Amino acid sequence: MRRLLRTNLRRNKSVRVEGEYVSCASRSGCGMIYPLGARLCVAVMVLIGCSTPLFAAGLRSEIESANAKFSAIAARGDGAALASLYAKDGAVMPAGSEPVRGTQAIAKFWQGALASGVAAIELKTVEVYGQGATATEVGEYVLQDKAGKQLDRGKYIVIWRRQDGEWKLLRDMFSTNIPPPKT
Repeated sequence: MRRLLRTNLRRNKSVRVEGEYVSCASRSGCGMIYPLGARLCVAVMVLIGCSTPLFAAGLRSEIESANAKFSAIAARGDGAALASLYAKDGAVMPAGSEPVRGTQAIAKFWQGALASGVAAIELKTVEVYGQGATATEVGEYVLQDKAGKQLDRGKYIVIWRRQDGEWKLLRDMFSTNIPPPKT
C-alpha cells in the first residue's frame, strides 16, 4: 500500500488517503508524507511572517501622512476640503449623534465644528491594521482653540479605503475621554 501511495504521490503530488489529502515532502522521494493542509498552513504562516512588518510600516506611514493632511486642512478652517478626504460613501460617526453620511453633510458637520471654536486637530496614530484596499486605524485626538487651549481629547477608530491611489476615510468614529460634568 505504501509503495502504491508513493508512486501516486510522485505522479499527482497529492492523494486522498482515509478522507484527507496528503502530499509528498520532496520531489525526489516520498520518505515522509504530510497532510496537505499542514503544509499549506506552514506556507501561509511563513508568508505572513515575512511580509507583515514591511507592509504595516508602509501603511502606517501612509495613514499618518493622510492624518497630517487632515490636520492641516482643519487648521485652515475648510470643512468642504475635510469632506473631500472621505470616500464617496463615507460617514462620520460622532458619539451621541446619528451617523453623518455624504459629502455635503460631512462638510456641514466639520464646518460647524470649526465654527464652534475648533482651530486645531491633533491626531496620533496608535495602531494600524490592514491589507489590500482597506485599513483600520486606532488613534487619539486633541482639539484646540486658536489660543492653543485644549477643548477636547479622546480616541477614534477610522476605517480607511484606498481609492484612486489615496487613502480615504470610510468610517470615522470618535468619542471624548473627558467625563461628563457631575450633576
